[in-house]
Order: sequence, then structure tokens, then C-alpha cells
Amino acid sequence: VATSRVFGMTSWMHGSFPGHEVNIVFSRGLSPDALTAGLRELRREPLAHGEANGWAWAVHDMLNDEIEDYDGVDYRQVCPQGTELVVFETEPCSAKAHGPNFDHYRDARLVVGFSFEDVEQRVGENPDHLSAELLAAGLIGPGAHCESADTDDGHDCFDHHYDDEDRLVRAIADAFGLPSPPLSREVVREAGAPIAPGTFVTYAKGLDLPTLTTVLAEAGYPARTRGESAGWSWATHDAADLPGRGTAVADLARDITGFRYEERFGGPDRVETVFLATTPACECPHGQNYMIPHCPDHPFQFLHCRGGFEQSYFNVGRRRESRRSGDLLLRKLLDAGIVGRHTPAYDADPDFNADGAVTMRIVMDHFGLPAPS
Repeated sequence: VATSRVFGMTSWMHGSFPGHEVNIVFSRGLSPDALTAGLRELRREPLAHGEANGWAWAVHDMLNDEIEDYDGVDYRQVCPQGTELVVFETEPCSAKAHGPNFDHYRDARLVVGFSFEDVEQRVGENPDHLSAELLAAGLIGPGAHCESADTDDGHDCFDHHYDDEDRLVRAIADAFGLPSPPLSREVVREAGAPIAPGTFVTYAKGLDLPTLTTVLAEAGYPARTRGESAGWSWATHDAADLPGRGTAVADLARDITGFRYEERFGGPDRVETVFLATTPACECPHGQNYMIPHCPDHPFQFLHCRGGFEQSYFNVGRRRESRRSGDLLLRKLLDAGIVGRHTPAYDADPDFNADGAVTMRIVMDHFGLPAPS
């Protein structure tokens, strides 16, 4: 399927929404609430939404089978004066394996649009709106022609078809400064560190996004970015904006699963949280820096909570995972060679998993966590 190979955003949609043929809409000038409300008026219920880098985004089913609405979406109705949209239609006709479509709207007008199958046939008020970027990426013009097709009888251009699509989406994303939505676990494995350094992420299952962000704001920690998908709501904080309060955010992630919020959320077993921190593990001089945090700046880098208690926690990288509470992830850590009697990856490369990125990906894969924008 084309969407499983087209950059992070469409790979994420394919992995996170199996059985759905979906479009992703980025909006600059509309809030996430306004964007999702507008899509609902067009009879396209958002499956996930979020906000980052000045863009609101939402994913919705391309069609509405329940009411037999198989027409294309008129996105001009959610693009009033002063706004712009970037739209990826990932599977225009999956039965025929057609490539994705791209459209850019501004002030309710189509600026430029094209099919991935024929990038040189661009339409809109300004078909050359992206021509400089596409030309520089070798996607149009003389550089777009595959010379091997002329010189190598055994060459099949389909072998690099998905690489070409990947370059195309990257060129578009770079041109508009689009955020990458939460990625599927397949993409997380390929993409290096799944979370930017210096970030706190609170994931909650059993709370919708408005409730999670309200609780954080009430405690004095308004979210920097936020979103929800795959059954999880999530919110991020920049550690530099919370000096000395890292452990307080982690403690709140624990407390909202327990008795302190029981009446508000309907029972201590309703909410599950995962807290991740990409701040360094605590190096405070007490000889216990591998497991136990000793200052407010350094919370545990991984914390899983239910019922008001930490079910599992540890720091990541440089074998710190061996000094942990709880064996929930032990099998996967053993299989990855991160802990155990035999750790060939460390033997081959002493800097293996030095930043803990491999462990973070294991955690996110286990819980099915989306990567934050």
C-alpha cells in the first residue's frame, strides 16, 4: 500500500488506522477545535488531531460509508479568509493502487494541487507555487528522468517508486514547515530518537485530550504541544520551561491514575499513564544515579502508572535499564540485548543505545504510544 511508505505522516496513518482510507489535513490559521468542527460539518469525523509548529492537523476517513457519502471533500469550506490548508489524500483509489494526491488551499482557493502519479501536471491558481522546491529535489524537470530506464534493460523504475514518493512528501513538508504527526511503531524504529531531547511527555489512556490538558494546566503545567490518537491522549512540556519541576510533572502523571482523582475521573482503575523524559538521567553524586532520581530536574525517564502507583520505572541508556522497578518490559529488553548476561550489541559498540533511543522505541512499541509532534 502506498501509504505505508510515504514519509512519516502517511506511514503513521497506515499503521495507526488499519482498515481506514484516510486524509490528513494541516491548517494554519484555524485552531484544532475549529478544524475538527469544520470537518464534522463536512460529515468527516476526525479520527485523530493535534497541533504543533503553528499548524493544527486532523486525520479523517476519505469517505463516509455510513451515509453513503463517497464524494470528495470540499476543503474550501474549512479554509476561510486568512487561513491555509495542506491536504494529503493518501489512497484516492486503493483498489487500483493509485498514488496519493496533494492540495494546497489559501483563503478558500486552490493554490496548487497534483497527483503523486503525475507531478508535472499541476493545477490551481499558481501551479508553480512549489516548482522551485520540486525542481531542487529532482522531482520535476530534467533531473526527474530515470536514466537507468534508458540504459539498463533489467531496470524497473518501480523499485525506486516509493523512494521517489518519500522525497516528494519531504519536499512538501519542508516547504511548508509541516509538523510530523505521531508516528506508527514501524516508523519509530527507523527514525532515530522518537522524542526530541529535553522533552517531558505525559500519555494518558482513559482521559480525553481536553481533560488531560486541563489537569496539567490546573497544576501549573500548560502543555507545549498536545494530541490524541491510538487510544492515547498526550501532552508535552519543554524541560527548560520547568526548571526544578520535572519530578512534579512525573508525580502528576502518577497521581491522576489514583485515589486523588477518583471522584473526578470515575474510579482509580480507569486511567493509565506513561511518562517519558528525554532529559539526562540524574548524575547527582549519591551513587544511585542509575535508578533513583535525586533532584527535581531529573525524573525517571520512563514511568508507567496505574491505580495511583508506579507499576514500572527506570532510566534509559548505558545499561541503566538493569536497575529498574518492575519486569513488564524484561522480555523485550532481553531480546534487544539491552540487559541480560549476553549483550552482544554493547560488545560490538560500547556506545550502543547511549542516548536510550532504542529503549524509548521499545517502550513506545509496547504501549502503542504515538510519537509527539
